[in-house]
Amino acid sequence: MKRLLLAASFALLSQAAQAHPLTTPADTIEGHARMVRRMSQEMCTALNADHTTNFQTMTKEQGIAYIQKLLMPALLRDSASLMNMARLGAQQNLSPQDIGRMVGQDAFVVLRRDCPAVLPLANLFAQPPAAAPAPAPAPKRKPAARPAGKK
Repeated sequence: MKRLLLAASFALLSQAAQAHPLTTPADTIEGHARMVRRMSQEMCTALNADHTTNFQTMTKEQGIAYIQKLLMPALLRDSASLMNMARLGAQQNLSPQDIGRMVGQDAFVVLRRDCPAVLPLANLFAQPPAAAPAPAPAPKRKPAARPAGKK
């Protein structure tokens, strides 16, 4: 159970940092699409209710921690469905990590597509890494003084 929750959490975080199509997930395993929909709705509700977090000043690491804070309660609240999906997935030769990855990725896809409140947070992950500052220009050299009397 713990591995399944962690896999979903890490999958969601990895997807937050990558661009991907905003398509609705297929119901790969019975209950998959329903769980993804519930999770993304719950996370969107939490985002909409949060009027104190300033995403513009948040670092990428703070954004990851914030997503984990949103994801874990949603996963735990639906843990019976998640365990059922793991059981059904095993019949299709899917590991708990595969199930968690699918749920996490698809939840973020739906969240990005359906929840405008996530856009500032999603943009945080879409930003390229900060470039290293450009080196200071070399100081201009003065021409060497010519000896007196020579042209």
